Amino acid sequence: MLTDRQLLILRAIVDDYIKTAQPVGSRTLSKRSDVTFSSATIRNEMADLEEMGLIEKPHTSAGRIPSELGYRFYVDHLIRPESISPQEAKALKSLFAHSVNENDRLIRHTADLLSELTHYTTLVLGPKEEGQRLHHLELIPLAEGRVVIVLVTETGHVEHKTLQLAEALSREAASRLMERLNQTLRGTPLSQLRLRLLEEIRRFRSEHSEQTTLLSKALDIVLTDQHEERPLIYLGGKANMFDQPEFQDVAKLRPVLELIEQQEALFDFLSPSLDNQILITIGSENNVDALKDCSVIRAHYSVDGVSLGTLALIGPKRMDYNRGINSIIHLLQAFQTELRKNSLD
Repeated sequence: MLTDRQLLILRAIVDDYIKTAQPVGSRTLSKRSDVTFSSATIRNEMADLEEMGLIEKPHTSAGRIPSELGYRFYVDHLIRPESISPQEAKALKSLFAHSVNENDRLIRHTADLLSELTHYTTLVLGPKEEGQRLHHLELIPLAEGRVVIVLVTETGHVEHKTLQLAEALSREAASRLMERLNQTLRGTPLSQLRLRLLEEIRRFRSEHSEQTTLLSKALDIVLTDQHEERPLIYLGGKANMFDQPEFQDVAKLRPVLELIEQQEALFDFLSPSLDNQILITIGSENNVDALKDCSVIRAHYSVDGVSLGTLALIGPKRMDYNRGINSIIHLLQAFQTELRKNSLD
């Protein structure tokens, strides 16, 4: 159990190191207005904190830095809630001032804003397609046999593709078939959509048979191409990694960048769970060797109790945890509100 004096000194060491990236000595601490002890007392307390494994001494400095255990204690016991600045609140409000009815765009905006608020790299894991259901299909005939096919899921994810067919489609035939399909297929899981759609088209072939065959081929191509199971991961602020003093060492940065490029590995790491609490993992707690020098703050987002994906920040272990946690909390509320609007549209 730490004394009040030890708690104050540990918090001061972590706060100073987060701000400066420089080891903290007793002389530096003695100049703080909230630390009223002598340098000798501070040194004694720092020695005890080091013996407990909460701080450690770098080889090249007489100062101390937090250990992983120290960061963990700080996150669990010493973080003080803070509000985001008025400027940040204004930026957050402006992002969602105009409804974004495509979830892809909404997620990209969210990833970018979170990286701007925190100056860390942001990852947003979107809903995995196997869990999504159809909201509606649109088919728009263009000139010279071209068609645009649009697929919208219940979570607001939008996909579209332009195809070139051997002959032009009748707008009337396209409209009648789309009306029929949307009436019968709305709510169908995407994993079952291709089979169900082709069954519906076969039933409809008694009318406009040639046109229906063309439509069938077009829709079949889109569903075959677009709906292989894959995670949707959006990245914001990748360049922020290069601004961190810890990652000036390319040997430390390279594995992190390589992991970010490996979508499947990231999906396993970020997959949402039933636990909606903010999760903070520090260094070796990440169980991923590439992130041994990083901390990750993540929160799962949901709509009406259905867990859809994850917001995550990746930074050094010297991350500003207070800022990261508060930014995610404020952004998450607005983000989920917009997702819910999209699911009701």
